[in-house]
Amino acid sequence: MNLRMSIVNNINLKVAAVIIAVVLYTFAKGEQTADRHFSIPLILRNVPEGLTPVTHVPESIEVVLTGDNKDLVRLGLWGEPYAAVDMVDAAADRVLRVGLSAANVFLPRDSGVSVAGIHDPKTLDIEIDRKVEKKVPVIPVIEGSPPDGYYVLGSPTSVPDSVTIHGPERVVRNLDAVPAEPLSVAGRRRRVEAGRAIDFDEPWELHSVPREVRVTIDIEGTEVVTVPDVPIELEHEPGFDSVTVAPTIIQVQVAGPAHLVQELTPEYVTVRVDARGLPRGIHELVPEVEVPEGVEILHTTPTRFTVTLE
Repeated sequence: MNLRMSIVNNINLKVAAVIIAVVLYTFAKGEQTADRHFSIPLILRNVPEGLTPVTHVPESIEVVLTGDNKDLVRLGLWGEPYAAVDMVDAAADRVLRVGLSAANVFLPRDSGVSVAGIHDPKTLDIEIDRKVEKKVPVIPVIEGSPPDGYYVLGSPTSVPDSVTIHGPERVVRNLDAVPAEPLSVAGRRRRVEAGRAIDFDEPWELHSVPREVRVTIDIEGTEVVTVPDVPIELEHEPGFDSVTVAPTIIQVQVAGPAHLVQELTPEYVTVRVDARGLPRGIHELVPEVEVPEGVEILHTTPTRFTVTLE
């Protein structure tokens, strides 16, 4: 009983003491000095007019900052640290080697932290070239396929159809065209249109004006039509007194993109019956049918022809 009473008595004071101890420990821990890795933006300053790096310079560097835990945690409240490289000594056709140090890192005022070191990269080799511009055509890029029974109609187009590329002379002068970011037509059943950025896969320091074009591609469904009264072309050896073919016309059922099959007339369909090399007599022959590219032959009526050679 005495033990229980000793635990229960003054319970509020005991809980308060525990809370105070935790707060004091947390505060003391926050005052401890620590090192932390940060990724900070990298910018180039004072690039001489008419010059540009040849390849992409890293957009950020890894640094180690030191300070009290609480100052490191709330560093972003004071502003964003960054690194800068002075390009005043840059010249065309040369490589500017820069050793990165704490002097390249700019920290927010009153942040309470300092630079312990540069982690990666420690040096930069920046190749310099003259900056030029060139107007080149845009190549729209399509990826994927429409569902079964649908077709990509024609070629994709872009608006505008050309852009002006700015960048290092040795790269820009060899550009004949630039691709746009791919536009997917997977699963699409009608026209697809979207803005697409100019796509530079290479690591060159290139910029496009405008940065984006509008790419359009038309998609069309399959349509089935029957082309009636297509005449027969009979081919045979000379020397016969009489040559006949029956019937003399054929119906051809086809499928394909609507814009192709809707305008299909007999003059665009070729039907040949080949009797060359056959002797006198009656022959049952299968016709050879040709239709425009992109159109599929489904059926012919009739499927066979009777050729009489006398």
